[in-house]
Amino acid sequence: MRKRRFILTWINRLLLLGTVVSGLGSLIPANIFAGASLLSLIFPTLIVPHIVLLIVTLRISTKRILPNLIGIGLTIIPAFAQFPFAKSVDQPQDCLRIATYNVRAFYQGLDAPEKMSAWAERENIDVLCLQEVRRPSHKPLEKSFSNVAFAPKISRYSVGIFSKYPIIHTEPLTFSYVNQGKRYPTRSAGLADIVLPWDTVRFINVHLNSTGVQDGDMEVAPSTEELLERGKQIARKLAGSDRTRGLQSKSILEWIEDSPHPVVLCGDFNSVPGGNLYARLLLKLEDPYIFKGSGKMGSFEPLKRRYLPIRIDWTLHSEGIESYDQHIDNINLSDHYPLVTTIGPPLEEKATSEEE
Repeated sequence: MRKRRFILTWINRLLLLGTVVSGLGSLIPANIFAGASLLSLIFPTLIVPHIVLLIVTLRISTKRILPNLIGIGLTIIPAFAQFPFAKSVDQPQDCLRIATYNVRAFYQGLDAPEKMSAWAERENIDVLCLQEVRRPSHKPLEKSFSNVAFAPKISRYSVGIFSKYPIIHTEPLTFSYVNQGKRYPTRSAGLADIVLPWDTVRFINVHLNSTGVQDGDMEVAPSTEELLERGKQIARKLAGSDRTRGLQSKSILEWIEDSPHPVVLCGDFNSVPGGNLYARLLLKLEDPYIFKGSGKMGSFEPLKRRYLPIRIDWTLHSEGIESYDQHIDNINLSDHYPLVTTIGPPLEEKATSEEE
């Protein structure tokens, strides 16, 4: 029994040490430490061994559970940000529904925009933020949304904001990153100030740099040598894209800081919640998924298909906005799935209007 306690104690301590190192490493800016996003992917999952070891330790000794409790405390918020623990709740009638969706240029066919428009009508989407959208393929969506704002086209794609409510100001936003001493525009982003029933809200739609990892990179390797080589290639791609997103994050934080209105930030971040960018965003914005996330897991189909149901598409908002639900829809028109969020006015304003 004494030997078991000794072994279990050291397993708990080593797991806690690994958790702390992983957590601290994930918070380092990605342009400084390229492995930060990999650690941010691992960090939330460490709650599972902590819970398992807590159960095992409780059977042996209640005096040795402190490392497990600390580990669970450290990982619980990142875990809630990745996994949907909440249940759907009844929503007030005056709420609005917003969605963010990387449509991959509607590659699934000429009728994909029509299907997208029908889905938006069926789901009562009030504001729709799209990434990788081509003009004029978006035209069918104008049947559902009378107000449209597009960012300048970068490469073949752009980002667009579609709204049933008036757009009073739009502005293109362009990321820049340093590569071999030169500055290049990459991806695109845009904002739109939309007059909602209770306030004017600034919607910022972003598409951060892709990891560059293709489907073929994740196929089963025929030999150990090729597996190792493929692993090195994936690591190099992840490192390069992490540095780029680390620099892009500076622009996002500036846009939020400069906004005269409450902000809804949405888009394809090509990163999981839990890293440096996410931590800094949580100092300024709220992530509804932490306490309001419900339904299915995983917003990126190629990873979900390989049993990695992670969320790389986010919607966050300012404190002056109340959220009631956030979930990933299962419409299949892209290699992503749309993230749908139900929002409303602050509870104080809602209570005041009801009294009047």
